[in-house]
Amino acid sequence: MSGMVYKSFGATDNVSRLIVFLHGYNSTIADVEPYAMMLAEKLAGALIVVPEAREVCERNPLKKQWYALTDVDPERRRRKPETSTDEIVAIYNRTGQRISKAAKEINRFITTLQKQYGVANKNTYVMGFSQGAMLAIFAGLTRRYKLGGVFPFAGIVCGKDTLEKELTSKPDVYLFHGTGDLSVQYKTLDFTKEWLETHGISWEAVEYDGIEHKLIEDEMEDAAEIIMRSA
Repeated sequence: MSGMVYKSFGATDNVSRLIVFLHGYNSTIADVEPYAMMLAEKLAGALIVVPEAREVCERNPLKKQWYALTDVDPERRRRKPETSTDEIVAIYNRTGQRISKAAKEINRFITTLQKQYGVANKNTYVMGFSQGAMLAIFAGLTRRYKLGGVFPFAGIVCGKDTLEKELTSKPDVYLFHGTGDLSVQYKTLDFTKEWLETHGISWEAVEYDGIEHKLIEDEMEDAAEIIMRSA
């Protein structure tokens, strides 16, 4: 299927909802597998699919990345508390063409899954963690048809100039972020909220006090509740 390595969890027959869950930078399927399993347990009839990025991570040959980051931020200033939000946004903006390419592949993958399992766009959701969260936003907002929702965990609007040019869809976006996050810094959440609002995209944010850059079970519970109420 599109040549992508992936693993699926949950329903395989009579699939009522499709969720594509994207892992982060320097990561693999195994790193988000426990959380995909949690979602499958909480959402009857849902199929959760976790694809793996094709690129070997530039920082770790045993892990993967959706696109490179080292050359656009060699000093990793995006992770330093003293770096301003504007500078962090500018760093991520330099990856526009890369994230656009990755988003096109993810959208082709989603379409293939939809056809295979007979799931409509309104019952399809894309979510991701960290770099996968950024990719989920970009893919969801550049997809031809509106998805049921986009769920970024610890993400930011990435490649904003390219995204503005390619913006074609406005699904609801549900932002999840820990207040202790210094990897994709929590202080950038306000930028993402403002960007979405400026572009007429409905959003909700769930913030987790003291949580650093990681996924937690509470996020899966909250995401599952949102999906169930939106059905």
